[in-house]
Amino acid sequence: MTHVDNRCRIAALAGLLLGLGCLCVVPTAITGQAPTGPGRISVSVGVAAVLPADVRFVDGEDAGEAALYGDDQSDAGTLAAGLEYGLAAGYRFGAFRAQVELTVTGRLAYEGQSNYVAGGPVQRTEARMNARRLLLSGFREFGALGGGRLWVGGGVGANRYRLTDYIQRFPNPDDPSGRLRRGPAGEVPQTSLPANTGYGFAWMLAAGLTVPLRADVLLDFGYRYTDAGRIGTATGDIEVVRYDEDGGRQLRRIPINPTVADLRLHSLTATLRWLP
Repeated sequence: MTHVDNRCRIAALAGLLLGLGCLCVVPTAITGQAPTGPGRISVSVGVAAVLPADVRFVDGEDAGEAALYGDDQSDAGTLAAGLEYGLAAGYRFGAFRAQVELTVTGRLAYEGQSNYVAGGPVQRTEARMNARRLLLSGFREFGALGGGRLWVGGGVGANRYRLTDYIQRFPNPDDPSGRLRRGPAGEVPQTSLPANTGYGFAWMLAAGLTVPLRADVLLDFGYRYTDAGRIGTATGDIEVVRYDEDGGRQLRRIPINPTVADLRLHSLTATLRWLP
């Protein structure tokens, strides 16, 4: 995947959100301020189409072991688009609403390309990641659009992720008869990185449109940008599979420092909010 691919997908998701909003309201000029009133409790459930930004894994902090990548080496790629599910409870103070929200990101597939010296032009990598975030968020209504209300918001909290099944493969090394030679039946040499569960600071910014369905039921459409901190592999043993000249398979375990990458998410959300 390329940066252009991701921008096209983000634009397509934004178009989908705009279309959904048009189905629910008649576009008019923004008029006045959103209604205010006594505080009201709200309970929300929602779903989001999430598109992660491109990621790049590099060496993390020195934990006393060997560095995996070293200078000018890395593993860059994309996490596939997927779904997120959310549950929140909030309270409204006039045009301002505060809420605590839990978001669960479904399992996302990572596909990338490492750039080890002598690894060849194709160094395919793959992994799997899922995450959960707990945020304290605030939202401010600021105007009307047709039958809906516009809002902006932000939040801070923590992200918990699980990164597993991380494998790097080398099917076309610079020297096919060297240390990255294939096995006797064409087996591809590979390196498996240690799984990891970690935590990080997360924050988000959002904007959108609220459409009343009934006096006590609202439908929120929104765009959300989330900085979910860092993800990465744990300090531990990589499993290196290589093949000897006589076809023998060698498995070596080598302790390494952690690797890290920044996790950024673009999401289009649809949330049903009940005011009991």
